[in-house]
Amino acid sequence: MGMIKHTRRGIIALAMGLSMGAVAASPASAQDAVSLRLNWLLSGVHSIFYYGVDKGFYKDEKIDLTIGEGQGSARAVQVTATGGDTFGVADGGSVIAAATRGAPVKSVLGIMNTSPYGMSFRTDSGVKTIKDVEGKTIGATAGEASMALLPAIWKNNGINPSKVRILNVDGPGKLVAILEKRADGILAGLEGQVIILEQRGLDQKVFSFAELGVNTQGLTIVASNNTIETKKDLVQRFVRATVKAMEAAKADPDAAVAAAMKARPEADKGLLKAQLLASIKLIPSPESPNLPIGEMAPADWARTLDLMKSYQDVSTAMTPESFYTNAFVKK
Repeated sequence: MGMIKHTRRGIIALAMGLSMGAVAASPASAQDAVSLRLNWLLSGVHSIFYYGVDKGFYKDEKIDLTIGEGQGSARAVQVTATGGDTFGVADGGSVIAAATRGAPVKSVLGIMNTSPYGMSFRTDSGVKTIKDVEGKTIGATAGEASMALLPAIWKNNGINPSKVRILNVDGPGKLVAILEKRADGILAGLEGQVIILEQRGLDQKVFSFAELGVNTQGLTIVASNNTIETKKDLVQRFVRATVKAMEAAKADPDAAVAAAMKARPEADKGLLKAQLLASIKLIPSPESPNLPIGEMAPADWARTLDLMKSYQDVSTAMTPESFYTNAFVKK
């Protein structure tokens, strides 16, 4: 009898243990496995997402987030559209380009609502106003997105394009060209080459495309239409956590960079911080600077679409609202 009684107790204890285990693994407490594909290798702006993980913002929203480095915005959109990743980081132009070709994607959150595109000139080149670029040489890489928008810059600012020489060089070659004075200036990301040239000690005159009247939608969080339609709650939670991460990174850039350094200890801490600070300045839209953080301005998407139709061989009857939604930010 003693053996039977002991066995019954064991069974009861086992049953209780299984019951508790079932509660712990129940859907109510389970973490959703989510992947985010960055638009490029680790840069300052990406500290936002690592900081969100470090602070537990995603975990609080029941999201187990995996962050993967990328190979450009176009690739990030592609893997998100096909379901390879849950979310991607991509600029508005890449979202429009993909969606007009049939990719079922949409932006759900604005990370940088001011375009990061710019031009940097050596101060000793004599370029003080944009009109001074006539007669100068600009280094650029074939295929870079900002290159296609130069005609709009020239038109908006009364520049004669025949008086501006474009020196075609590869990505790393742009920095060499301006540092060695083979180019007076280069097409430069405000949170990219401009920061690197500052670190190299170059005195620069920088023009942003936004201040020259050609702002395009900057970095966004993109999701597939399927995810948006069938997993609204997940998208809502991801957006909510990311907005918290943006606000936290803005409040404490050093802590955000420290979180990114945990993932990539070999990264340049000073460069990451400088890039993040530059990116934070690009969060608001110049069109509507007082919008809540993460909300995208309709005018920026409309202008981006118009510019792409005028200068980038995009032909579509889709409206600007086809490419983005603020529904998740506004909740």
